[in-house]
Amino acid sequence: MLVFLHDTFMQLGLMASVLIGVSCGYLSVYVVLKRLVFLAVALAQFASAGIAVSLLVLPHNDPIFAAFAGVMLGSVFFSWPALGRYLPRENAIGTAYALASAVGVILMATNASGEAHLLTLLYGDVLTVQMNELWIMAGIMLVTGIIFLCFAKEFLFSSFDAEMARTVGVHVKLWEVLFNISLGLIIAMTIRLGGMMLAFAMLVLPGYAALIAGSRIRPAFIWACILAVISGVVGLCLSFKYDNLPNSALTIACLGICVLIGALVGMLKRLVVPNR
Repeated sequence: MLVFLHDTFMQLGLMASVLIGVSCGYLSVYVVLKRLVFLAVALAQFASAGIAVSLLVLPHNDPIFAAFAGVMLGSVFFSWPALGRYLPRENAIGTAYALASAVGVILMATNASGEAHLLTLLYGDVLTVQMNELWIMAGIMLVTGIIFLCFAKEFLFSSFDAEMARTVGVHVKLWEVLFNISLGLIIAMTIRLGGMMLAFAMLVLPGYAALIAGSRIRPAFIWACILAVISGVVGLCLSFKYDNLPNSALTIACLGICVLIGALVGMLKRLVVPNR
């Protein structure tokens, strides 16, 4: 049954699915609880705009660094303290998302192979990843993982009770900037490995499935990672078995099933314990 693992490209795809699942699954709990779904989409669009610029200016170079530059620009902009003073933050995110989308589409349209690049950006395929890309993703995941594990209390405190965190001396803005940068880096690399649709789904659905099932905060992080990895691996196996079906779409469908199961589990919990 696991004969496909003898193929090198399947081994790389499996490693990519695990790396994406763990990193995005963990962050998805923050994204859902902090209601940052739109921010995640906007950062993903900044990454795609950076890639579009790179493909136009340097078509033969790897655009991953342009994606990093795009998300760094977006992360710094969305973390700017004065942003909410003149324009509501949600409006600023929406405006930036629309402009980044327009820039990306326009630049892709001026590129001779823009349509093919646009499809790759949107849907991607973990079966096409290279070993050097996995090393970059593993390095980013290791650094961000160490930061989040070492400062878990600060991230949780500043994320879910910012006012109380400020009163006890926690530098909320610093942790917000670090979170946005970490989120942006993971988004950029996930887009490069699996496409924008997979990045968005992985940053929302695993955390949503874990939380809607009634998990507490800490177990929700674990369950989100598990569900994201399982969905990625199952999507990869189905893509191998039915080679005419795209891996990213199958993975997203698996994540959707996880959300439905989570909703059912949550409903059953409320029926058993009504005051839950």
